[in-house]
Amino acid sequence: VSSQAGCKMGCTFCATGQLGYEANLTRGEILQQIAHAQIFLKSSNNSEDERRSVTNIVFMGMGEPLNNYANVVAAGKVLVDVKRFNLSPGRVTVSTVGVVNRMKSIHADLPGVSLALSLHAPSQDLRQKIIPTAKAYPLHKLMGALKEHLRQREKSF
Repeated sequence: VSSQAGCKMGCTFCATGQLGYEANLTRGEILQQIAHAQIFLKSSNNSEDERRSVTNIVFMGMGEPLNNYANVVAAGKVLVDVKRFNLSPGRVTVSTVGVVNRMKSIHADLPGVSLALSLHAPSQDLRQKIIPTAKAYPLHKLMGALKEHLRQREKSF
């Protein structure tokens, strides 16, 4: 699911990053992607017994989800709401290239939702060459934020 039109991160390997940033998607625009997928799956040429629905969501489309934090969190809350999409929080994942301050707060705002960290390189030097924002978010800070997220998640189970 995309969270932005374009992206500010500027990753050298990413077509979206090379486009630049246009806008954050609203909560409704994010959810609309899932609603369209749901309609497609339910109307596909399956028998009644084989009708499918959306079972997992990954915020990993266009844009850095943690740079559109408020709308991603708002959409995430709708996705796990039992009266709406009714997905288990464990079936929702937010993927990030590494926005440390938001990595630290996502568990409190979306308990049980998974966090995926896309490192793209094994060393800080190489990350900085291909991910311009890596200078602001060094590996040791990313690993610290990820460990904290995992610790908080374990406490809630």
